[in-house]
Amino acid sequence: MTARPGRHRTVAALAATALSVAVCPLGTATAAPQHPPLTRAAHTHTVDCRAVKCVALTFDDGPTQYTAALLTTLERSHALATFFLIGPHALQYRADALREYRDGDAIGDHTVTHPHLTLLPRPGIDQQIDVAAQQIASVTGHRPVLFRPPFGAWNARVREAAGAAGMAVVLWNVDPRDWKHHDPAFIDRAVLAGVRPGAIVVLHDRYATTPLAVPRLIDVLRARGYDLVTVPQLFATSGGLRSGVVYHHGPGP
Repeated sequence: MTARPGRHRTVAALAATALSVAVCPLGTATAAPQHPPLTRAAHTHTVDCRAVKCVALTFDDGPTQYTAALLTTLERSHALATFFLIGPHALQYRADALREYRDGDAIGDHTVTHPHLTLLPRPGIDQQIDVAAQQIASVTGHRPVLFRPPFGAWNARVREAAGAAGMAVVLWNVDPRDWKHHDPAFIDRAVLAGVRPGAIVVLHDRYATTPLAVPRLIDVLRARGYDLVTVPQLFATSGGLRSGVVYHHGPGP
């Protein structure tokens, strides 16, 4: 399926300058800074999120039967997002996963079975990440360089496994708990109350109510002067993303 006008995608390398990493659980990133910046295809629209207000909407657990409607909203709004895919879901909803990629959305790895990775030994963590990455790549043709651990649960083993797989660990700092509150108006209010420049918002395209919240969310964020960007775009002008580094939010003006 082809992308709609305004969301064409070209390949561009992320900036390879050094990123200053804050070692703080609530900071932008948490990890040792020795990893080189990742290379990831990016949308042509370049935004310096150090100078303008940016927000990254991210969606976990898809694709599902609700993803197509969400993609239509994003396409009509000429907006980009980041999707963290469960490997077997990408295989089941191949057209939607490929549509995300062709639209210019960023795609990340969200494991095979959505387990609590902190309860697994290192080989089990490796398998969850690597098999899902292979499944996603079999659809899009590209192995993900972004990883989100299910439930946001991570420890040193999870971070090191992601780094070994060549992936940055992307968490969030705005959570409307759409998995609990199946109310589009509530989701909108919760996101808008928490968003600040550089925010990473966690949402889920596995629930019917979440896509219904997105049109108003996009409109209000733009009215407030925000650029809606992918996670790689969020960091593109501040050194890019590094494998094995944990990110909670991006830069802001």
